Amino acid sequence: MHKDNVIDPSELTPITIHEFKLFAPTQVNRVKTLAYLDTGANHANVSAALAEGLPRAGNAVVGSAFEQKTFESVADIEVDFLGNVQHIGSHINQGPDESLPFSSQITLGAPTIFAKPLVLDFRMLGILPPKQTSPNSWTSLPVQFLEGAGLCVIQLSSLHGAIQVLFDTGAGVSVINTAHSQEIGLDMRPAFSLQVSDATGTKTTQKFATCSGLNIGSSPLPRFDCFSIDLQMIEKALGCRVDMIFGANAMLKSGYRWLFDMPAGKAYVEA
Repeated sequence: MHKDNVIDPSELTPITIHEFKLFAPTQVNRVKTLAYLDTGANHANVSAALAEGLPRAGNAVVGSAFEQKTFESVADIEVDFLGNVQHIGSHINQGPDESLPFSSQITLGAPTIFAKPLVLDFRMLGILPPKQTSPNSWTSLPVQFLEGAGLCVIQLSSLHGAIQVLFDTGAGVSVINTAHSQEIGLDMRPAFSLQVSDATGTKTTQKFATCSGLNIGSSPLPRFDCFSIDLQMIEKALGCRVDMIFGANAMLKSGYRWLFDMPAGKAYVEA
């Protein structure tokens, strides 16, 4: 058993990783599938196949740093995530993700993922409900779960001080907010250009850099790739400061374990 009895490694549900996207077993209306885990989204997206025949609930506009798109919605789908059955509303995907080598018929957002305490283990690549939610040997992090959305903003640090970070498993790579990049003082070294896509499916080519100088608690994070854009629209929508979006590439490279307890408004990390 792991120290503090926080987790039992034998009980971990494995994460499937594809191109910095995280997937976990889920049932949707009692159909087994892999769910794309997106803690940077405040909603779910279900495939047109699983939404077939379900009553529609109008349209919803989804925005990102790049673009806004309109999605059709359904009011009630049943999701069984780690044994926690929830009835939620969902947007309908406009088309299948043909790049995946497996079937993934739903994207789960932060309200569903964080509905109960959860450990995200990037050391053993699994998830599970924790045995306890106040581990003595883990580092407690200042955290804010945004009301009504479940999105998680945690406080990390650099040599210049505190950095407000959106914890976003749906972001394959991390993003620095150009509105605050001079203030937060991270070491950015130009690296390469690459095409990326956002939550709406919009694709853009971005100039990447390697980033260092970010600390999680007292532990320095290994250098990771990122790009920089203006996130002031995201800040306005969320109603809080966001210095960067902490993406899956940095999470995976760190190999840390994270414990999120949204009902109690707490978060912990173990290096």
